Amino acid sequence: MNHAIGFDGTEQVRLDQWLAQQSSFVDRFPGEGVALTLASTELASSSRTLLKAIGVEAMQLIPLVSRSGDMGLLVLGAQRTDIGSHNAVAFGRAFAGQIVLALELTQAFANTADAEHRFREIAENIREVFFLTDIDNSKVLYVSPAYEQIWCRSCASLYANPASWTEAIHPDDRERVLTTDQPGPRESGFDLEYRIVQPDGAIRWIHARGWPVRNESGTSYRIAATAEDITERKQQQDKVVRLNRIRALIGGISSAILRTRDSDELLAEACRVAGTEGLFPMVWAVAVDAGSKAMRTVASFGSDEQSADFLRLVLKTLPNEVLPASQAVHGARTVVFDDLCAYPAAAPIRAELQRRGFLSGASLPLSVAGRVVAALVIAGPEPHFFDAEEMELLEWLANDLSFALEDIEKSRRLAHLVLFDALTGLPNEHLFRDRAEQFVQAARQQRSEVCFVVVDLEHFTAVNDSFGRHVGDALLREVGNRLQRQLVGPFALGRIAADTFAVAFPCSESSQALGLHETIFSAFTQPFAIGDDTISISAQAGIAFFPSDGDDGSGVFRGAEVTLKMARNSGQRYLYYSSEIHARIAQRRALEGQLRKALDTQQFVLHYQARIEMLSGELVGAEALIRWQHPERGLVPPGEFIAFAEETGMIVPIGAWVIRQVCAQQAAWIAAGIAVVPVAVNVSASQFGTGDLAQIVRDALKARALDAKYLELELTESAVMSDPNAAKSILKELHKSGVNLALDDFGTGYSSLAHLKAFPFDVVKIDQSFVANIISNPEDAAIASAIIAMAHRLSLKVVAEGVETQGQFNYLRGLGCDGMQGFYFSPAVESGKFEEQLRGAKRVTLPPTPSGQRRTLLVVDDEPGMRAALTRTLRRDGYSILAASSGAEALDMLATNAVHVIISDQRMPGMCGTEFLNVVKQLYPDTMRIILSGYTDLEVVTDSVNRGAVFKFLTKPWDDELLREQVRDAFRRHAPQPVSG
Repeated sequence: MNHAIGFDGTEQVRLDQWLAQQSSFVDRFPGEGVALTLASTELASSSRTLLKAIGVEAMQLIPLVSRSGDMGLLVLGAQRTDIGSHNAVAFGRAFAGQIVLALELTQAFANTADAEHRFREIAENIREVFFLTDIDNSKVLYVSPAYEQIWCRSCASLYANPASWTEAIHPDDRERVLTTDQPGPRESGFDLEYRIVQPDGAIRWIHARGWPVRNESGTSYRIAATAEDITERKQQQDKVVRLNRIRALIGGISSAILRTRDSDELLAEACRVAGTEGLFPMVWAVAVDAGSKAMRTVASFGSDEQSADFLRLVLKTLPNEVLPASQAVHGARTVVFDDLCAYPAAAPIRAELQRRGFLSGASLPLSVAGRVVAALVIAGPEPHFFDAEEMELLEWLANDLSFALEDIEKSRRLAHLVLFDALTGLPNEHLFRDRAEQFVQAARQQRSEVCFVVVDLEHFTAVNDSFGRHVGDALLREVGNRLQRQLVGPFALGRIAADTFAVAFPCSESSQALGLHETIFSAFTQPFAIGDDTISISAQAGIAFFPSDGDDGSGVFRGAEVTLKMARNSGQRYLYYSSEIHARIAQRRALEGQLRKALDTQQFVLHYQARIEMLSGELVGAEALIRWQHPERGLVPPGEFIAFAEETGMIVPIGAWVIRQVCAQQAAWIAAGIAVVPVAVNVSASQFGTGDLAQIVRDALKARALDAKYLELELTESAVMSDPNAAKSILKELHKSGVNLALDDFGTGYSSLAHLKAFPFDVVKIDQSFVANIISNPEDAAIASAIIAMAHRLSLKVVAEGVETQGQFNYLRGLGCDGMQGFYFSPAVESGKFEEQLRGAKRVTLPPTPSGQRRTLLVVDDEPGMRAALTRTLRRDGYSILAASSGAEALDMLATNAVHVIISDQRMPGMCGTEFLNVVKQLYPDTMRIILSGYTDLEVVTDSVNRGAVFKFLTKPWDDELLREQVRDAFRRHAPQPVSG
């Protein structure tokens, strides 16, 4: 409690005690006060003593009361006793009022200073900027220091020039922000996001909130606002949006790849997904014609219904060479347009680009086997949309689409092989049999006949030996063409073996067939012109009829095949199926009895052919191959009895014996402490079709307590495709038990990616028919490459059969083949010798991998003097020079050496230079190929140059320095060139 009595410090405690005693007394006179004398009975004696001691005879006690409540007590002491007079009381009250006013002012000033201190303490230590302006924003009353960190401008400059705040707003946001500087938003407040541009050009995102400040009358007279830098938050939001968009786009494209098996459908779906999930305003896909390189629009997708109209406008208005798709296709590289409106070639359509919001673009080539086959053009909604992160995504998608397109192309080619012969384009045996059976079914209903003619070319092997395989292949194609031209009416024609064709046609009676098969033979009366060569060849045939020679098409076809063999053996031009042939078949039936006896008396033995891993040379498996130890004929190879065993059904018990024998042998080796490898057993279609294969395997493994991983079963496509549903069930059961499964002879039967995916195979085996000529026949090489790529895509191992040369081995290893078996490393050997292989190092020495580090030149010329002269001339330049005397020898060298440049003579026997280099182009497209010839066939050379098979054509005799310079130029061109932007 405040007081106004003067006293020294020694009496402070006594005075406070007295004042405390008076509090209840004063409460009886609120707001008025009271005058007391020492003689008053209201005062206690102790109080009188205290007051008298300090010279006080009388006093006034007046409460100090403000509007907010009691502030204290005013005590006026006097030596006179008239202090209670009217004037004295009025003075006391007036004096008390002045004291209250002074106290109120003092408190008000103290509160204001404290509030301002607290405000500044907060405003100057928060990350947000605090603004205080007058009501029309013409004057900045206060801005917090955070302004300088976010705007990168001084607070002083804003105080001096309030308009500088407006100038810092991003031009694209300025109009929207300034609409808040209107009477309405000022009264109601605002909440908005916008961008500012810092002095160095950096852009920051701002979140601003504002509200009016009102006076006591409720009128807005100031604007208060906060501004927060939300750039990082925006970037995070953008990343989340982009991540979600990317996830949706990747998911959509991946789904399309999995379910789409047509290239055009895949490109159309890619456009749709990129538009709907990737949120690109416009996507356009084109396909490229392999021959003419012309582009064809496959699909487009846009965010508005008029996108197709826009695409037509583009194609109509702009030259082809400036189109984004053209640049990607012809440049074989991704092209990015950061600002389409600034692209000079787009000037005629600039207004449409701006109106539709197609402000940037990216054009991505899609490649298959190094050739651009399509392009994807994508529009972005703003300039510079395709940053590094966006392009990384699109490049990934382009690679994935390219891989999918390549997979579709390989599947298409293999699907074609299911039904058609790769060389002639004719139906293969499977399709021929199917078509012939349709004739048989119709003939059965109409009580008519069907004639089967199986035709074989005589001495065809001599053609290959004399003229070269390429001429033999061309001859087979021309034979097929002639047969198609000669035959009329309904017929089925197919190539069923290397040099064997088959024809089936309905006829009303056997005599009608005589004229038709004479028509077939007339195809061979005139010689065949193959390139520069003229080749005469004759044919032999076996002929059989349905229904007289068999109950169904398959039986009649076999009869025609047997008859053909007899015609070949007898040297006759053709033979009809007859009683003699029937007797021959009876003899074959007698063979069935011998086979049964062989099985009962243990005449069969097993030989084992090692399987080698191509990268390590390790012995990783083997194939068990059956032989017949005949008591009179000696060791009979399987080719002489397996086909017959298949026909008679004897293959079923024989196959079961092989499985049991392999399990027994494996168990014996393990018991002897030998580290064994899985051994494969061939399972025939007949054996597989019995339905008890799984039980036979289980019993054989159980009988020897053998782990299932040491047994592998090899099945052909035809075996599993006779009843796919049953096959799937059996194979899954076998696979679940731990037995490895291999698809044998892939490429010769149904050859479908769908079959590989449907069945649980572990290994795919490439048939030896494709391996035999893999280093000289581009078609065989392409098929092997496709099989390897498809199998690896499904995580399957690939094993090549019949590898006999280092060239074949190197080429297959270069394609990524996993394993091989063949005479190059080991023939099939009896069990004792194979045991020695198991006990040995179990690893073979591999040939060195061809190295491409040295500059290697291959010279091909049939004249030794020319080869020597060329070698002398070119050795001065430090090349590693190989020399071959023929195209065939050169192809062997190419398979075992990394060659960069080839010089070939044109006129060589067997295979001329341009034919040789055409093959090289397909097998080794990266080589630089030069023709050197003293004879100029302009048509042949021009055609080869136009098709890219020949890089240069030089004439004999040559100028040494000119030749050296041409070869140096070829090596320079072979070196990889950087892609310019």
